[in-house]
Amino acid sequence: MDFPFLGGRGGGLTVCGRTRRWVAQHSPAGSLKSQRMSARTQPRYVRNSQWLLIVLIVLIALRLEAAETYRLDSGNTQVSFTVHHLGIQWVSARFSDIRGRFVVDLAAAASRVDVAVAMASLECDEPRWNERLRSADWLDVQRYPQMTFHSSSIELTEQRGLASGELTLHGVTRPIVLNVILLKCSSAGNCQFAAHGRIKRSEYGLPHGFWTGGDQVDISISGALSPAANGSPG
Repeated sequence: MDFPFLGGRGGGLTVCGRTRRWVAQHSPAGSLKSQRMSARTQPRYVRNSQWLLIVLIVLIALRLEAAETYRLDSGNTQVSFTVHHLGIQWVSARFSDIRGRFVVDLAAAASRVDVAVAMASLECDEPRWNERLRSADWLDVQRYPQMTFHSSSIELTEQRGLASGELTLHGVTRPIVLNVILLKCSSAGNCQFAAHGRIKRSEYGLPHGFWTGGDQVDISISGALSPAANGSPG
């Protein structure tokens, strides 16, 4: 049979200027010989393309497994706390000066959260509480200007996580667990999240009592994350 479009005649195949004879596929010896012949006569650019494809697949796999670093968008993030007394809300305030970095690893091994809050940025809905909360009777922001959180371990699921770590407040460092919920992410990689934790004022040397409110404090964080640029400290 002739194959004019292949450049051969009478069972021949011309590849790279050489004519090869076809061998019947039903013959085992002929099939093996054909495979060896094909490997030897395979154009170099085809082999190079195969190696390029393998390298590309490996790079994509590494990219999917790599940890992603995000910075805390301080303009769209708020840390607040609420103190209750006798079952009712006693006082609530928020902080506006917040900085942080999140490292998200799908395997959770390299995941990390580091957050710093400027205590002087505290604001309350009732102005008369601002100076009182900043004073030495409460948070003593001049002596302890920062509150920090550094995670020690993070457990991740699809849209939730548990961030265990240490909270430093009023000069005291104590363990805390934050429950984190991922709300949504945009196509650009920006994500919104919410987190919640609970501490006791007595554990941080903060005053509490009948006239100053209960011991339990609820901490809430609502904020946004943006992909960090290469080399950015967050």
